[in-house]
Amino acid sequence: MQKTMLIWAAVLGLATSSPAVKLGADTQSLDLGGGLEFESAAGVTEHLRVGYGYFLMDYLEVGGLFSLVHNDVVTAFGFGPKVEYNFELDLPVVVPFVGSAITFQHAKVSSREYFINSEGRIDTQTDSDVKNALNLDLYGGLKFFLTDQLAINADLVLSAATSDLYERKDGGTSKTNARLELGLRYYF
Repeated sequence: MQKTMLIWAAVLGLATSSPAVKLGADTQSLDLGGGLEFESAAGVTEHLRVGYGYFLMDYLEVGGLFSLVHNDVVTAFGFGPKVEYNFELDLPVVVPFVGSAITFQHAKVSSREYFINSEGRIDTQTDSDVKNALNLDLYGGLKFFLTDQLAINADLVLSAATSDLYERKDGGTSKTNARLELGLRYYF
């Protein structure tokens, strides 16, 4: 725990020494982010997001993204457009932001049933279903700039899909999800 606190203190110390951040028109960005959930009902859940953005005007970014969600129940690929607005504060290295993305999701959803077979042993039957859905992500968070061009970000993501794409704690699937994601942003 102390090691983690020292690492975060060093990262934030580096961030506070960088100059003020300007996310002006014609700036481009690369985004790599995601999260891990170790204790989900469907095993370890991985969320991965890769994106590109272009600032049409100061602090307003449009772009596209590719996403992947995988666990023992759901494997989903998605792609689509995103829009993000960054707020200018008097803080030199912290930039709050809000955004939205609409993605087309292609998912394979598996279900597993356990039963006792004729020999008295426990057996399983696995069924899978392929689903396509539109997904809306609304998110907001903070970017901490380490340099003028590199930032780490933390955001809360709320997702809603037209089909059951997200696993629930009881083992089923749901149309909605909320999660925390961490990421890196590079601006050029």
